[in-house]
Amino acid sequence: MARWKSGPVVLFVDDDPGVLNAVRRSFRDEPVEILTAGSADEALGWIGEMPVDLIVTDQRMPGMAGTELLLEVRKRSPKTAGALLTGFPTPSTVRSGRESGADAVLTKPWNDDVLVRTVRRLVGKSG
Repeated sequence: MARWKSGPVVLFVDDDPGVLNAVRRSFRDEPVEILTAGSADEALGWIGEMPVDLIVTDQRMPGMAGTELLLEVRKRSPKTAGALLTGFPTPSTVRSGRESGADAVLTKPWNDDVLVRTVRRLVGKSG
């Protein structure tokens, strides 16, 4: 699949469609291409189809946790940066995120400015 916008490709993964819609709104004025996936399997499909600069994944999802997804993405696409987005930022979740290769751990609900700045920083270092 060809890219239809210029700029970095950011894949957000969350099993809550409301979260994915909110993310799209947060980035509507940003020069990035936003992809969304409702599951880890769908996200891995995107990773297999096109270069993704950054994946931002929810931690608690059916089937595969965000940390497991980040580990799999690192195997399949080592240059893809990763971030964990969680509503449960316990010390063990943050530690697991870092151990799985997350370049950032963000909390829900998020602050749009913090999320956008973090994504800008992470896509600037990918590749």
